[in-house]
Amino acid sequence: KRRVEWRGKPLELTSMQFNVLEVLVRNAGRVVSKKELSEQALGRPLARFDRSLDVHLSSIRQKLGEGAGLIRTVRGTGYHLVKD
Repeated sequence: KRRVEWRGKPLELTSMQFNVLEVLVRNAGRVVSKKELSEQALGRPLARFDRSLDVHLSSIRQKLGEGAGLIRTVRGTGYHLVKD
């Protein structure tokens, strides 16, 4: 069973959102390229104008609320999950 909790409360994520967050958590503290994130989380190569990762990450950030700042965008590179 795949389950995510944030500050003791369950976080309702779609399957794809869970996959994206899982890749970021497994690589916490380092930048994950959009190409790598697409291949590992979505199971497909990154297409040139594909914005699906951005949409998934936006939804995850909304659901995290005040924790949204833990996921940082590294412009032109990818995403970084802050490691505590």
